Amino acid sequence: MLSFITDLFPAVYAEEEKAEEVAVEEAEEEVAPVEEEEEEPEDVKPEIEEACGETSACAPLKHHLEECTKRVEDGAHEDCIEELYHFLHCVNDCAVPKYFGKLV
Repeated sequence: MLSFITDLFPAVYAEEEKAEEVAVEEAEEEVAPVEEEEEEPEDVKPEIEEACGETSACAPLKHHLEECTKRVEDGAHEDCIEELYHFLHCVNDCAVPKYFGKLV
């Protein structure tokens, strides 16, 4: 049975690199010029979402979420998942169109 498997999948062995080749590759790595990294543009997503969370459409939902969070911190046996979903949905509806205007 073992010979059948070895016939189907022959063993392949990696070749050892010569010490000279390794030394040459290391020398090339040291000489390579350091490329300047491009500066990444500032992420505007948090700012847009923060502004949308303060709009008149989302402010009441944020207020309900904060009240629920306060009740939970005071020991209420509930979660604020529904309030969070409603608030995030409102923020996303407001923010998504603004993202595309900021794309470069």
